Amino acid sequence: MEIKIIQEKNNPLLKRKELLLEIDHSNKATPSREELANEISKMFNVEKEKIVIDYILSIRGCSKSKAKVKIYEK
Repeated sequence: MEIKIIQEKNNPLLKRKELLLEIDHSNKATPSREELANEISKMFNVEKEKIVIDYILSIRGCSKSKAKVKIYEK
């Protein structure tokens, strides 16, 4: 699974980082929220409990998905 950051935005008022991701999962099913949370926790070196995944949408006709993720500071 390869993850590319499309948009990254810091939200200091809510103490979180908001991400829009493109996930390349060639020859595999759309990743689950658990799998995506594990990969993001490794990428950003944060605990899984601080990660909230709003959605994972598959792009029709190819093995890619888009996801909206929030990473909280506390």
